[in-house]
Amino acid sequence: MNPAASSESLMSGADYRESLRRYKPAVFVDGRRVDSVADEPAFAPGINAVGLTYDYALDERYRKLITALQGTSGKLVNRMLHIDESSSDLLNKLEAVRLVCQETGCALRYLSHDALNALGQVSARLDDARGSREHVARFLDYLHRVQDQDLTLGIAMTDAKGDRSRRPHQQANIDSYVHIVERNAKGIVVSGTKAIVTGAPYVHEFLVMPSRNMTPEDADFAVCCAVPVDAAGLTIVARPAGRPGEKLEHGAALFSRKYGQSTAVLMFDKVFVPWERVFYAGEWEHSAHLTYSYATHHRHTCIGARAGFGDLLIGAGALMCEANGFDPGRETHL
Repeated sequence: MNPAASSESLMSGADYRESLRRYKPAVFVDGRRVDSVADEPAFAPGINAVGLTYDYALDERYRKLITALQGTSGKLVNRMLHIDESSSDLLNKLEAVRLVCQETGCALRYLSHDALNALGQVSARLDDARGSREHVARFLDYLHRVQDQDLTLGIAMTDAKGDRSRRPHQQANIDSYVHIVERNAKGIVVSGTKAIVTGAPYVHEFLVMPSRNMTPEDADFAVCCAVPVDAAGLTIVARPAGRPGEKLEHGAALFSRKYGQSTAVLMFDKVFVPWERVFYAGEWEHSAHLTYSYATHHRHTCIGARAGFGDLLIGAGALMCEANGFDPGRETHL
């Protein structure tokens, strides 16, 4: 193994849970403010699911699959944060995601992988168009920091959208899409609303990405940047990590007390983002490429996710057969 390829930067599930205490996000669930995300029963199933991706990376049975050697740094990283460099990487990613989903039903953290790979592609595309190296360099600085700190990223892509027959700049409520309200020497300021953000309360940072292609008139809406979960001006309105509409029993989800998934709406109210966390701002002609690239990576990843969830359902079905006195290997109609 490469001398630099140690597991020193990899966290455990317990480390991940503890790391959430370093952040103080403005999170609301069921109409109340959450004091500590790490200790909130409504989010426990989601935190458990993400935590498994950390524990598996340290487990000798799985670490060869759940970790990878990052070529740009020579370091061992969690595969959920790895930039694919070969067909073997793509296959190993599918197997890693399937393995985690066999236990949890959903491996939220693979969204980090899909977004980082798409962002790497659009950064290279931007530099090619400009004849520069600025965007790739900025992306790699960010990528290596995320990998070194073993972070989990939330993907803030889907805008509230408002009137879907109108483009972003035509909306009666301009905040139905995230957009740039100010540019200065230190960075940009953004406002607007992102919806259906998976795992939002218990991530470390958000990658804010465009949800559609843009036109020149939509340039202020063509923005991609990284925002900490507890950034000033950011409010997270979440649902519990259980079935939609399900009441909690003793603060825990009934459907799955062990694993689950929360989603949230993110409301940006003049949130400042320094330039080193801005991957592009106003380059409207590249929005469609970023959105499509992310969707392509995500569709590929979901092959493994749905297979893992299928394994889980098949196992549950077999267990129900056995519990009722049937041999699922012989009772083929079951």
